[in-house]
Amino acid sequence: MSLLKKLFTSIGETTSTMPKSTTQITDRGSMFKATSAELSKILADSDKAIDAMHKADDQYDQDGDINKRIAVYEKYLRVKPQWNSFNFDMALAKMYEKAGRNNDAWGYLNQMYIWSIDPTAVGGDVSKIRFEQFKILKNETKYADAMVMLVSSYLINAYEVKGIYFNKEKFIKDAKTISKKLGHEEDSLRAFADDFERKLKVRQIQEKDVQQYVAGYFR
Repeated sequence: MSLLKKLFTSIGETTSTMPKSTTQITDRGSMFKATSAELSKILADSDKAIDAMHKADDQYDQDGDINKRIAVYEKYLRVKPQWNSFNFDMALAKMYEKAGRNNDAWGYLNQMYIWSIDPTAVGGDVSKIRFEQFKILKNETKYADAMVMLVSSYLINAYEVKGIYFNKEKFIKDAKTISKKLGHEEDSLRAFADDFERKLKVRQIQEKDVQQYVAGYFR
């Protein structure tokens, strides 16, 4: 299966819901009514995990051992904590990249994507996940795929805001290098950005359309 086919494979929808008046704890995919004791345990577990990861950060500042730091983060994050761990998850993905473990970073970012689009989940930012994947692909000189991820990131971010917000100048700045690598100078890139902006304003494009849309411009 190709890289982008894997990325845009549809994800099954979660349908479970709970009354808003009930205390709700999110286990990255399921909601349940938390008793006071359960809630206390989750809060205690989150405090323990956050404290341990902060200590690992401090230790890394002293010894520079990235693999030791990764091991601590994995211990607390790969067991699906029931608290909003998105920032720590993103930090772990970036650690994999720093350690030269791009496959691990990619796989973890894909898992984060699944967690983030779950309608019952707390936390998560799919546009940031896609942007991090864009950076990996750019560093691996996979420029066409990198452009797809970059466009996806901006599309998701635009639709997450009430109304449509697209920072066209920042997009052009982020895309300039890979656009040139794909044989397109800034004038051509700006024309693409203008068209992309028009489509966003009328919600004419969805993430599933991005690969074909980008390929139509950056052949």
